[in-house]
Amino acid sequence: MGSRQTSGRGTSTVTMSIARLSARSGLRYLFKTTMMDDLSGSPPDPTTYYMKAGTPQGRWIGGGLNGISKSLGDAVTETDARAVFDMAVHPQTGTPLGRPHAQSAAVENQPGQSAQRHAVVGFDLTFSVPKSVSVLWALSPHSKQQQILRTHHEAVEATLAWLEKNVIHTRAGRNGVAHIGTQGAVAAAFDHWESRTGDPQLHTHLVVANRTQRVTDGAWVTLDSRALYKAAVAASEHYNGLLFDALQRNLGCDPEIRTPLTTTRNPSQQLTGIDENLIWEFSNRSRLIDLETDRLVASWTAEHGHPPTTTTTIKLRQQATLTTRLPKAESPTPLHQLSEQWQARAIARGFQPADVLAHTINLSRIAPFAFTDFAPDWTPAVATVVRERVAGKRSTWNRWNLLAEAERVCAQIRCRTPSDRAALIDAVATAAEQQSVPLNDYRYSLPSNAGPDLQLNHRSVFDFHGSRLYTDASTLASEDAIMTAREDDGGPAVRPEIIMESLDSGRPLQVSRLHSDQRAAVAHVVLSGNRLDAIVGPAGTGKTTTLGAVKAVWEAEHGAGSVIGLAPAAASAEVLGQELRMVTENVTKWLHESMGHGAAARAERFFHCQRLLTSSRYSDRRSIAFAQEAARIAATHQRWCLHPNQLVIIDEASMVSTFQLATLAQQAKEAGAKILLVGDPGQLDAIDAGGVLGWLDRQGLATRLRTIWRFHEEWERASSLKLRAGDYSAIADYEQHRRIRHGSYLAMVDQAYLAWQADRRAGKSSILIAADNETVAILNERARADLVAQGSVDAELTAKLTDGLQAGTGDTVIARANNRRLIDSEGEFVRNGTLFDVRAVNKHDGSVAAVRRDTGASVVLPRTYLETSVELGYATTAHRSQGLTVDTGHTMVSQGRLTRELLYVSMTRGRSGNFAYVSQGNDTDHQAVDPSQQLSWRSILGEVLAAEGAERTAHEVREAESRKADNLERLYAEYDYLAQIAAGEDLRRCLGKRAPLAVQELSASPSWGAAVAAWRKATAVGRHGAERVMERTVQDSHSVHDPMALLSARLRRCTKGTPTSAIDPLRESFPVLGPELADIIVQVRERIRQRMESVTGAALTQDAPWKDELTAAVGGTESFGRLVREVALFRDRWGIYDTHLPLGAPPADYEWEELGQRERLQEAIETARSSQAAPQPENSTTEMHRSQHVVLTSSGWQI
Repeated sequence: MGSRQTSGRGTSTVTMSIARLSARSGLRYLFKTTMMDDLSGSPPDPTTYYMKAGTPQGRWIGGGLNGISKSLGDAVTETDARAVFDMAVHPQTGTPLGRPHAQSAAVENQPGQSAQRHAVVGFDLTFSVPKSVSVLWALSPHSKQQQILRTHHEAVEATLAWLEKNVIHTRAGRNGVAHIGTQGAVAAAFDHWESRTGDPQLHTHLVVANRTQRVTDGAWVTLDSRALYKAAVAASEHYNGLLFDALQRNLGCDPEIRTPLTTTRNPSQQLTGIDENLIWEFSNRSRLIDLETDRLVASWTAEHGHPPTTTTTIKLRQQATLTTRLPKAESPTPLHQLSEQWQARAIARGFQPADVLAHTINLSRIAPFAFTDFAPDWTPAVATVVRERVAGKRSTWNRWNLLAEAERVCAQIRCRTPSDRAALIDAVATAAEQQSVPLNDYRYSLPSNAGPDLQLNHRSVFDFHGSRLYTDASTLASEDAIMTAREDDGGPAVRPEIIMESLDSGRPLQVSRLHSDQRAAVAHVVLSGNRLDAIVGPAGTGKTTTLGAVKAVWEAEHGAGSVIGLAPAAASAEVLGQELRMVTENVTKWLHESMGHGAAARAERFFHCQRLLTSSRYSDRRSIAFAQEAARIAATHQRWCLHPNQLVIIDEASMVSTFQLATLAQQAKEAGAKILLVGDPGQLDAIDAGGVLGWLDRQGLATRLRTIWRFHEEWERASSLKLRAGDYSAIADYEQHRRIRHGSYLAMVDQAYLAWQADRRAGKSSILIAADNETVAILNERARADLVAQGSVDAELTAKLTDGLQAGTGDTVIARANNRRLIDSEGEFVRNGTLFDVRAVNKHDGSVAAVRRDTGASVVLPRTYLETSVELGYATTAHRSQGLTVDTGHTMVSQGRLTRELLYVSMTRGRSGNFAYVSQGNDTDHQAVDPSQQLSWRSILGEVLAAEGAERTAHEVREAESRKADNLERLYAEYDYLAQIAAGEDLRRCLGKRAPLAVQELSASPSWGAAVAAWRKATAVGRHGAERVMERTVQDSHSVHDPMALLSARLRRCTKGTPTSAIDPLRESFPVLGPELADIIVQVRERIRQRMESVTGAALTQDAPWKDELTAAVGGTESFGRLVREVALFRDRWGIYDTHLPLGAPPADYEWEELGQRERLQEAIETARSSQAAPQPENSTTEMHRSQHVVLTSSGWQI
């Protein structure tokens, strides 16, 4: 399963992707194209792989190579790779590298349906150089190609070293509670030359084994993959910086930040001297489509004796578009031939390779920085920029987010060495952390000399630095302001009699036509007097209808024009205005004009007029002109001010940022107005920091619409809510009703398009939704080709669009950017998302005459706007589909491309049908390294439903972190880990007295952890007996294969039947050898004590559903209070939070400790219930009850 990481809004693209490798076939692809075989023990010389077909043999890298007896740069043979990755054994000795991989297992996705799951043996980190670097490499002579390749290798190896230092670690203890350092990664690097489409794309598959040696004892363990995935974007950005540093250092190249011509692409960092046309040539699939089209045209001409018409050519191009997505040929082409082909293509474009090199290398005159070159005040200043940029994008963040943003901000700073860059970025990110507000704490203090079993990166093993979360003071203040507005009951309202009048169906307001939940929402909003209210409704619940009634009632009280509307986008604001017949604007424009640069510019002009008015130099005639201008400016400003008793409806409020909402709430307070947020947090979220609407909803502070009206099918109403909630059972519902198709990418593109086309021809309104822009372009091109073939679209005189496609008369296009200078015939400006029909193309200036699809207004779109901000408008992305309602919807689903919210939006557009077309298999430029990791269609949909994209507010995250920071489940796991260390030291010391020469060998046994756990329990029961068992085992050790396994078995037999209450974290006594360990045990015990007091106190004084159940069973008995305390402790100990059942659901059979405690508590509850039914003699003591007191135990878990 791969992960497509997003880089955020920065100046670079993600150049490192990450995917899992399975034991079944993870390495097959890499060795399939490798030119060498197992006869070679060293990498081939550069000339060999330049001249021969195939890719170079892999090489071993990483700090953990000593563990497999390899050195940096050793060649990777297939035999050695399969030993390390597939079998997890030493490639020379065959010694196991830890536990064997788990066997493949069938995992049930749905009752009666299963998919095969294979063990994860490694992770493919694919490092791909930026396109300009690939172009330089492709056009360089062989010697320079080698230099560029070595530079790329330097960056890859330095990035791996950074990962080893900051990210790669393992976990130990119950639930992986402790984060432990390792001795480094074991990795194999494989270089590849081209993309799947044959373009130059220098990239390296760095396959990191899911085996590493723990730093504490050298044991082979698995990696913590969660940290690796979370740090992937930061690692990618770090690689970018290291690569451009090395390119300047080794080749004298300088990078530059390039702003794209189109509004739909982000800025990127590329090499100075590499022309954009060359990058386009080697990165645009249209070049391959052109070649295939030429071949098909030539074939058609040969068959028919004359060239095809324009219409036929377009159909042939559509065929070429699909066929060029097929995987590249398996027989590799030698690099020297590829280089010749690439250079010929550059020459055909008018670029001589020698000239390209002359304009790119040996040009840099900028001296790189050492970390010590920066003044002390530079770091906090840059850190402020980093923090503010991160805070603008998200409500909460972690260190990886800050590191990635620090790399983006420092992208144009070249560093002397990899260590200088790492130190620079670390210092900036650390300073940004210090400026941020932590949402969870480092919970334990440790001395600097604590051992590696207690600390990682200078923190407790329980306080992993990558798990700390932050926010910004301004974010918290904005969220507080919104919540304060919600709690402010001094806002305007409507008199109750106005509502009562509207309930009369004969009245014009006709609120009585609303459904009960809509009427309740209207009544709450207009009567509450809250400064801010919110209405939340899933797709199809009639939010617009409800708003119409709110507007009517409000204006009945406060007059016409007392309701205005705001929306996150200009197009959605226009739709809102048309539907509710009121003044609307997009939020950004409103804030710009009310308090931003627009307001500042007006203020400057106003005061300038005032200064002129007070000047005696001007005549009365001139003075009146100044006064008139000042009055006009002041009047204009009033359009952008809120007024008393005004209602501001903010539609699609989940897409409005927290800062914007807080600003609007403050404006409403100052003006005596009211804010109404409307939307669905289950749909699209804000691009910037957001989450407020969902927060209000989860706090019960929003009025909910529950009745869904949109869908014709009753089942779809309920199932759509399952999609919204991420409920996996929704997949079965849609499958049962034949709403899901699945297959290859090409097959799904075909089926989705044909279904959409059939609906359109049947007279239905239909929408075609794709997960990515490339698929949108393919669908758009196919739709246009069919319309050309039908004669509905002119293919002769066309205009070029942003997406590289053409539009002629009859085409439908969509605007992708607001332009307030382009005014249509009805006086409206061109808005992002507006659909137009092309009526004519001007052959002289390239402009088009177009008509709006919704209003029929005409407008002329100039060539510059077409080429930067207009695309064909037949297919769309999920983002642009929100707010639309049609008869049918057809959605392409690909792995890793959609979140739950995007899928929910896409699958709720159609009234009579919503269909998903799930693409199985790889649809990226790179060949999938491990086909067995490609998910089934059900797993792909399940992954999408699990990918919640909606952001939580900083307040919510802080509360959640506080709840889990010190719950007993976590604290007991931490205590277990520490007690296990102490017991291990104790056992090692005792063994040293009796078998000093064998201690090291015995402690390396795979059964050591189990023996330590058994030793800990046995010594708690009786130390003298445990030592006798150990002595006997040492005496017998020469005759057994694994003495520690024997010791574990004997100790467990001795303690069999002993109640687990023999071990209590607050009472357990055992020898602790080191003061550092003793101190942190004391800290954990104190937290356990405080948590117990907190949990029992809350249980006795607060209401909870589980307490109601317990009250119904044993309320009124003298043991009720004790049972409440013990049940509360039991629930916190085992993480039981989301059920009303006092003891939760029965645990798995292997959770013997929880099972035992649960059984004793259940018995105590039954005993109390029985005593309630059968009265006891007065003054009788319940010794049985007292003997059944449950001590929450901690019986030890293997490290």
